[in-house]
Amino acid sequence: MLSMKSDKKYPFFRLNDLAIPLVLTLLLLSFQSGGEGASEFRLEAHTGECILQFELGLDSTFTVTGNLGEMEITIENEMARIAHSPCPGQDCVRQSWLRKPGDLAVCVPSGVFIVITGEDDSLSPDAVSY
Repeated sequence: MLSMKSDKKYPFFRLNDLAIPLVLTLLLLSFQSGGEGASEFRLEAHTGECILQFELGLDSTFTVTGNLGEMEITIENEMARIAHSPCPGQDCVRQSWLRKPGDLAVCVPSGVFIVITGEDDSLSPDAVSY
């Protein structure tokens, strides 16, 4: 008859048995976190002459030069927008904050546009767009 008792030499549960699952769990969590403050999305500013890239995870304000002069672009709380532009209509300034990949703000008179890039599962084709 088979008994479920463990003898002292080979106990049913040992503390050493937790070492491998603990190490694997810590490794898995470290790869998933991606680091503190790291954002998977980037902001690209296209000026016609060059493409500038900025991390969305770092709050900042920077200036780019377009056809009409300098434009101010602001990044806050992983969102971006055109804060100031020398264009006459100011439509680019009145646009809302850019939040997710594919969001775009364009200043046609200045020839500058900003776009958020990165991987996002919500942009994958679905039954309607396929």
